Amino acid sequence: MMARPVRYLIVGLIVFVIGLVAFLPARVAASWVDGSSGVTLGGVTGTLFSGHAAYAAGPGGSVENLDWTLNPASLLLGSLSADITVDSDRNGFSAVVTRSLFGNTHIDNLTGSASAGWLAKLAGYTFMPLAGDITVDVSEAAFNDDLQVSALNGRLNLGGARWELLNPPLALGQFKAAVDHNDDGVRARITDSEGPLAIKGQITVGEARRYQLDVSLRARAGADDRLGNVLNQLGPADDAGWHRIREQGQL
Repeated sequence: MMARPVRYLIVGLIVFVIGLVAFLPARVAASWVDGSSGVTLGGVTGTLFSGHAAYAAGPGGSVENLDWTLNPASLLLGSLSADITVDSDRNGFSAVVTRSLFGNTHIDNLTGSASAGWLAKLAGYTFMPLAGDITVDVSEAAFNDDLQVSALNGRLNLGGARWELLNPPLALGQFKAAVDHNDDGVRARITDSEGPLAIKGQITVGEARRYQLDVSLRARAGADDRLGNVLNQLGPADDAGWHRIREQGQL
């Protein structure tokens, strides 16, 4: 007879705790984040379950207008999952981000766009000679606290690319790449290019951030003469006009 009251008591406590967390002011949760990590949240409003931060700043840079909605069911599975959106200088980004108790992060349906310069600044670079708009469509990405990637699948598009070190800037075209993860590490493979610059090949980044780059470039008919001069600085072209770059090192 006692089993049913005990069960109701447990369910009631679970509902109470979830409700308490749901309406916990987001600014209180933000103070916990500030005290336990390198991330600072400012202008925080809403609740822990559905909130907004005017900005989020970390060691690598900052973003503006961060919004989140937690998924309560994930708490029962021992993880924390949220739908997240953030502004950029183009259309912003959105994703479903899940954090497990074991220090693993899983990102689903990451989509959005930003300029190459905006992303470079976020990564800590003060100048980016390659300009253009980058569109991201990543269906899945998973990594641990050491940024060791265990899963990755998506596409990247670079539109309106131009080389800013020349005046006027040198138009390069549009490029598409597929990104994935295999036994060698993270790979970005060029799948298509349009415009003055033709490019094919891939780059792979493996353990200890060691990379292997193997790409070929050539100027298409009608391209700016300056593009040919730039490519000639990479070395002589083969019989088909391709300038091949093979390089390896550590990021």
